[in-house]
Amino acid sequence: MSNGTLFGTVCAIDPDPYAFTSEEIEGMKRVSSILSVIIENATRSSYDTHEDKLMRLEKLALLGQLSAGLAHELRNPMQSVRGFVQFLFEEQNHHYKDIVLTELDRMNQLVNDFLMATQPTAPKKEKSVLEEIVEETVELIRGEAHLYNVEVHFVPETKTTIVFVDQSQIKQVLINLLKNAMEAVGEALGKIIVSTKRINQETVVIEVIDNGVGISMTIIERIGEPFFSTKDEGTGLGLSISKRIIQEHQGMIEFKNTQAGTKVSVTLPVVS
Repeated sequence: MSNGTLFGTVCAIDPDPYAFTSEEIEGMKRVSSILSVIIENATRSSYDTHEDKLMRLEKLALLGQLSAGLAHELRNPMQSVRGFVQFLFEEQNHHYKDIVLTELDRMNQLVNDFLMATQPTAPKKEKSVLEEIVEETVELIRGEAHLYNVEVHFVPETKTTIVFVDQSQIKQVLINLLKNAMEAVGEALGKIIVSTKRINQETVVIEVIDNGVGISMTIIERIGEPFFSTKDEGTGLGLSISKRIIQEHQGMIEFKNTQAGTKVSVTLPVVS
């Protein structure tokens, strides 16, 4: 019993006729008290965890409603502003026009990210060749990587691995991981190695390895939380969306430090 709450009873039975001494009885009482405190703490912790989860779900539901309204209210004026900016700067000040248009596009991407995070669409899965998806994504990102002074290499250790996925969503995840890797290597000559490996007959893994600064354990534990980011202008939604997409494909994302940077592993089930 603890704080007036009965959690159970402790029984001590001796097969031989025997009267327990007062010291032994007091010892059992002490053990009972300790056990009741342990059970009470565990129960309270479980209750608190459940309450926290409910609060997070309620917040996400509210955020979803707010994001839908925000997207509707923002998109129309943003498109109007974009059109007027293109018209106003048609003949002059191209530099300023490019800056404004870039920022408007970034705002539009933020709206899309909010919607993806709070109102996700179901993946449209189809049988696909994983190596082709990865190779196409690497080719898409190479031009941007060059601007970061980063080399991106695709080194597949598998051939014609069939997976049941939404191709556009998997490409979205890979682009997000590759962009994070490019930013992680800083201004030094960077290198990113992308590979595919079979873990067993049922599972394949995509690895993205960079030679950046690595990630602290504290940050690794929080990667994937909505709105958690170490970047000044980051929202944390990219990795949160990526994590959810892979989970919806019955896979998982794992982040690890290596001797020379960071390794991200994306596991996916293989079509047998």
